[in-house]
Amino acid sequence: MLKTAMVFGDNMVIQQQKKFKVWGTGTFGKSVTGTLKGKASVSAEAWIEENGKWMLTFPPQQVGRNLELIISDGEETIKFGNICIGEVWVAGGQSNMEYFLQHDAEKESVLNGAMNPDVRFFDFPKVSYEGQLEEHDYSRFGIWRTCTREDLPYFSAPAYYFAENLQKALEIPIGIVGCNYGGTPACAWMDSDYLKDNEGKSWLESYESAVKNLDVEEYKANFRANPMNDRSNPLQDDDKFMYPGLTRQEQLEIMQMMTAENMNTYLQKGPYSEKRPGGLYETMLKKVAPYTARGVIWYQCESDDEKPALYGAVFSKMIECWRDLWEDKLPFLFVQLAPFGEWLGASGRQYPELRKQQEFVSKTMPDTWMISSSDAGMEWDIHPKYKKPIGTRLALLARGHIYGENILCDPPEFLNAERVNEGIKITFKNADGLHLIGDKVNALSVVLADGTELTPLEVSVDHHGLLVKGDFPENVSVSFAKTGYYEVNLYNKEANPAKPFEFII
Repeated sequence: MLKTAMVFGDNMVIQQQKKFKVWGTGTFGKSVTGTLKGKASVSAEAWIEENGKWMLTFPPQQVGRNLELIISDGEETIKFGNICIGEVWVAGGQSNMEYFLQHDAEKESVLNGAMNPDVRFFDFPKVSYEGQLEEHDYSRFGIWRTCTREDLPYFSAPAYYFAENLQKALEIPIGIVGCNYGGTPACAWMDSDYLKDNEGKSWLESYESAVKNLDVEEYKANFRANPMNDRSNPLQDDDKFMYPGLTRQEQLEIMQMMTAENMNTYLQKGPYSEKRPGGLYETMLKKVAPYTARGVIWYQCESDDEKPALYGAVFSKMIECWRDLWEDKLPFLFVQLAPFGEWLGASGRQYPELRKQQEFVSKTMPDTWMISSSDAGMEWDIHPKYKKPIGTRLALLARGHIYGENILCDPPEFLNAERVNEGIKITFKNADGLHLIGDKVNALSVVLADGTELTPLEVSVDHHGLLVKGDFPENVSVSFAKTGYYEVNLYNKEANPAKPFEFII
């Protein structure tokens, strides 16, 4: 039977100006032809291989709309319509990228606004083992959605705001391919071979130790029987977890209601767990790759708090793995972790180290850029409810670094510090229009060598930095936004908040 991969369908967006690939399965030995029809037609042909797989490669195309793709093996024919050619981005990560527009604090302004036919979204089903697709009704996933009031609630909120901003700036169709799963570490999203020659092997060792004495058949049966295994309904009617969120008392009550048996089965490491190294790479990512794209937007890191010091190495290897899989040096635009205190037993204690590791990746991996979400966090919720700033800032990065707009697209970043007569002068990069919202600089701390914190601080702001006024002794430690939760109110002219930093002077 002739089939295409799930990622292909009506309403899809094809990446412009790059060769684009279409693949699927069929009967060995037959010839498969593909024709993209619009004002002009282009065709590609391939033989179905012995394993039943085929792949067509089409030449690069320019922006287009209302196209039709026809795939045929001479007996069976598949047709997809209402296709656009424009810009395609892969949206990956965990629950803060998955975060549906249905749960966004500003969803009403989107649902009651103008519908943009040039923004499209595909979300791959959340599956962690082969065969899971057949065990539940995943029909709500795996289709290309357009901007209608019926479909918009299913969009990733950060990805929607990213695409909407980008579409208005470029005035061409934008397609998002979502591939994300809540509560997952970076090691789950990469070929486990990429963990073997670096610090990331610790994740492999932990997994191997956890499953060493596992009764695999009993584990699989329990996992399948657990109701938490069914991830086929993305929009739960009573999903207060995401919006408006849970009060502290509600969190305690929910934690008590979660039975130890269900939680232990669901959280136990094993061959069905979405957290296992390499797992989602096999069951999700490889199903959408190599769908031709311009780049990746990434929002993940919360679930790497188990091994925070390793994130820089693991994330760097993950980026390398994805680029190898796509055979394309895809740029990565990613989100630095937002301020966070505690939620349902999760803690932000390791976030300062994780943010440091994210900063390391942005400085050492080519073609990677990071936004700050330092003003978007919540002390008692791991899921910030306002995703528009996140998507807008990611779009600014794309517009500036990928599409060549002459704009200020990066967040204010510590450049240097020096002692002056009035105190300590701190200078920033990307600081044009640096300003404060409020009366004082939040999240700034000066600590003496003996551990004494100096407070209150008198700080003035100019267009390029801060002046911390005072007569300070030698070896004072100055830090900004270096706790799990904080509230940043220092911005450049593009409303980008300053990133965390620390130094001794």
